[in-house]
Order: sequence, then structure tokens, then C-alpha cells
Amino acid sequence: MRKLLPLLLVAVLACSCSAARYARGPKTEEIPVRYGGKGILEAVNYPSGESDLDHRRMVVYLPEDYYRDSLRRYPVLYLFHGARGNEVTWIDSASVLHALDSLRGEGKARDFILVMPNMNNYFGQRDYKDGHAVNAVRAFWSVDGEVERHFVQDVVMRVDSLYRTVRAKSGRAVAGMSSGALQALYLSATYPDAFDYVGLFSPYAYNSVAAINHEDIYGALWRKLRRQFAVPPRSYSIYIGRTDFFYPHMVLFDKRLTRKGYPHRFVLAEGGHEWYNWSDFYTDFCQQLFQ
Repeated sequence: MRKLLPLLLVAVLACSCSAARYARGPKTEEIPVRYGGKGILEAVNYPSGESDLDHRRMVVYLPEDYYRDSLRRYPVLYLFHGARGNEVTWIDSASVLHALDSLRGEGKARDFILVMPNMNNYFGQRDYKDGHAVNAVRAFWSVDGEVERHFVQDVVMRVDSLYRTVRAKSGRAVAGMSSGALQALYLSATYPDAFDYVGLFSPYAYNSVAAINHEDIYGALWRKLRRQFAVPPRSYSIYIGRTDFFYPHMVLFDKRLTRKGYPHRFVLAEGGHEWYNWSDFYTDFCQQLFQ
């Protein structure tokens, strides 16, 4: 029964997603390339290293002075959506650009580049359909490592080549909510030299059945964490609501991290697996970055 519990929890989450718990973002062709706030929003198409997929699209939010100050380099936060999402879901559902503008205006957050990639697994170019969101059940059961395996090469190195970034672990953060938190967890553990700041919003730490044959990404988590925390990230933050259906699982995960002496933040909130929490988690995490 203990082995079945992770699968049952994922099934519950998938059902919740299919009941419209997560907002869908608009199709990528609807993304404005300019944003009316203080920063600069750009949509970037980039080549994909995945089999049978030529390209993907990500959304990049630059500080307002980016093109005026040609010498300054900026750190980067990579922010992942969850099931039924795409590269604009965070903008559509949590007003993350306005929130970041407000934090900067109040002196609560450093200037950094915000990158929102599409983390869905697509089965070929035809299936991609300009980056549409996918069915919630499919989104969870197709988390198999294919997107994550190519992420550093396709996205991180592409961003480094296009923008003036801090090209070092100290200049990179990764975060995500729900299934995006699962991806951020395993991606940061698999590539421990890539990200110095990790934010897990309502995460789950067990991989899906689809990942069984992809142990390079979704395998040996605690061995990877031991290597990751040999030189600990500057910030490793786990956020969870007390009525979130992943709460009991995350309490155990937190206790195990603590027993092993791995430095981390475990942030509890009221409420459950909902956007009002993810928005607050994002706001808090942004204030921890690149200090």
C-alpha cells in the first residue's frame, strides 16, 4: 500500500487539475511582445534538442533598464508552470510581472531576468501546436525527463547567448509550482552546479510512472541531493499550504532533509493547492534571490 500511495496522490491531483483547478494560459500566438509595465516582455522561439520537436517558445521579462545599460549583467530566475499550463500561465494567473515591478519599486527584490519556459512534453512537432497547454492527466503522466534532459542546453544556454546574464550558478534560480515544482526539484538535483536558488511551490517528490525508464533525470533522488548539498544552494525553499493534499508528504520530506543536515527553508501557509498560495510563494521567493 505504501508503494501505491504516491500514485494515488498523483491521481488525485490529476483529477483536481481536470476539474479546472489550474488556469490555462492563452495560446502563445496571443502573447504580446511588449508589456505595459515597467519591464520589457519578449517572446523567444528557440531550437529544441528533443526528438521530433524543432522548436519551443519561452517568455522573457527584462528589467526596464536592460537596453539602456549595455554593460550590466543580470541573474536569471527560471519559473515553471504546472499541469494544464504553458509559458504564459504565470502571467495570466498570478500577475507575476506586476508583482515583480512592485517588489523592485519597494526595494524588496533585486533586478533579474525572469524566464518562463514551456515545460510540457509534446509528442512531435505536430503535437506542439505553438505551445498549447495540454490535458492535466497527460501533463502529469508524461513527465518523463525528456524536457528536463534538454533544459540546460536548450533554455539556459540559449538565454545566456541572447541576453547579458550572470553565467554562473550564483546567477541562476529555478522555481515551479505543483508538477513544475517536481521538475524544478529533479532538475536542480540532476544539475547541482547550475542553480544556486531553488523554490518549490506545493511540490511532490515522487516521479511518475512515465519516468521509470528515465533514471538519468528522475532517479536516485537522495543520492543526487547528497551531491547537491555537498555545496548547498544559497537558498532552497519549500512552500506548502496546510490543507494542500501534498502537505503530509512534504512534512516527511522536510524532516528527512533536516535529519541529513541539508539547509533549507520550509514555509507553511494556510489554504491548499491554489493560485493564491502560489502567487504569495512567488512573491516571497523573489525577495530571497541574489542577495
